[in-house]
Amino acid sequence: MNNDTRLAVAAHILALLSFAGNEYRSSDLLALSVNTNAVVVRRLTGQLKKAGLVDVRRGVGGTTLNRKPEDITLLDVYKAVVPKSAACPFYLHQNPNCKCYIGRNIHDALKAPFDKVTQAMQESLATTTIAELADFIRKREFKEG
Repeated sequence: MNNDTRLAVAAHILALLSFAGNEYRSSDLLALSVNTNAVVVRRLTGQLKKAGLVDVRRGVGGTTLNRKPEDITLLDVYKAVVPKSAACPFYLHQNPNCKCYIGRNIHDALKAPFDKVTQAMQESLATTTIAELADFIRKREFKEG
């Protein structure tokens, strides 16, 4: 079973960066907040950079947002860090028994409903921005509004 956290961790990183304004934050600091290894953070920030969402300076430079938080949706983040091969939130089991009438047809039977779920998920992700995540955190943490 797969429990992919790339989207959640990348959103966490971007939310933290939104609080930093134009200042660069180190992968060590980001990793401390996420509670993971800095290598994981660097791998994800590399993908986010490739998608144009962040700017990364090598060495002690760190990472900063490349776009305004209100211009980055969770769908942008999802597309940046989740490979197309894992784009469906559900995975088909491998090697069903083709001698069985269920086994040889189950993948095709699941394709349409899985595609619908993927489409609905992506439409939902497109409606939430990093700024909204940051606002939620700001209000909860600092008791604003």
